Amino acid sequence: MLFDRFILKSFLWIFLSVSVVGVFIVSLYALADFLVGFKVKQTRIALEYFLNLLPLGFYYISPLILSVALFVFLKRVIDRKIDLVAQSFTLSPFRFFLPILTFSLLLSLLFLIGNQYLFPKNAKQLRFIEKTYKKKQKVEGIVRNFWFLKKTDEGNKYYFVEYLDLSSKRFANFFFLSTERLEPVEYIRAFAGTWLGTKVFIEKGFEYNFKREQGRTLESVSFEVGLEAKDLELFAETVDFLPLYDLYKLAEKGKYLGYNSDIYLGETLFRVNFSLLPIVLSLFIFYLFVKTRNLKKALIVFLIFLPIIWVALMFPKVGTQKTNQPFLLTAIPSAIIYLIALKGIYNLRKGFRV
Repeated sequence: MLFDRFILKSFLWIFLSVSVVGVFIVSLYALADFLVGFKVKQTRIALEYFLNLLPLGFYYISPLILSVALFVFLKRVIDRKIDLVAQSFTLSPFRFFLPILTFSLLLSLLFLIGNQYLFPKNAKQLRFIEKTYKKKQKVEGIVRNFWFLKKTDEGNKYYFVEYLDLSSKRFANFFFLSTERLEPVEYIRAFAGTWLGTKVFIEKGFEYNFKREQGRTLESVSFEVGLEAKDLELFAETVDFLPLYDLYKLAEKGKYLGYNSDIYLGETLFRVNFSLLPIVLSLFIFYLFVKTRNLKKALIVFLIFLPIIWVALMFPKVGTQKTNQPFLLTAIPSAIIYLIALKGIYNLRKGFRV
């Protein structure tokens, strides 16, 4: 429909203009951070830092960019009396704003996909750059699927850990294999335990000696590794940017490995909430505009309720990670927000007098 194309084109031009300003601000921050906070200042490092930071920066400031673009667009709608034209064709507010709502929904879906495939890689590379070239930071994060080799006069020792939380020192699925002249000597698997100093405390595991051809169950025993958990910090990932599927798998494992799985469920829901912010904010802003029929009043109400929406959508992350609240409790505000958003769709479909 020609009218839809006009509406979408008008909005996209505003959105792109505001996005350019937002990306420019993120670039200035990245430049200042690189010049002030980095010990090594090389062009290659700066370029890699910028290319990984900009997608994450746009993701974080996109709700602000979208909100500004929507209010600028609505001002033009009022100035040009485009809404009156829509009413003369008996278009409902929902149908009038449908092209922009569709764009917001696509943007939300794009962010969800990015949280699985793009943003984790950006964050992992940024962490590596910062840990390598910036000042020393707090030891934290998660090490996954990491293996290392120690060579001795007697032979080689191979280590592998599937999951290690550097904050709590808890690990899951630790493997050890020693060899002499390429022949296996001893194999150990620890299902769960704690990394203490240069030793791992095995709560439950299994050991097999190839020379004696005997195996035994391990419970509450310690095993010398010769490496501290903090030495793996460079290879760690933070929970903030683990892929969505990995967060779900970690939450599943937490049920039987003894760590707080609600943290990963809360992070997953927060990530979904933040990705869906474009469509939620679009519905909220359009509803306020149609309800008040006054852009200034709509803006004031939006600024009042924006912190409430932000806190509600952030609560799964903050509640589970900072205050140890149950995941189901932290999910209630999010559920209320989505119910209100659905109610907003219903109201927009009723007509211009909502």
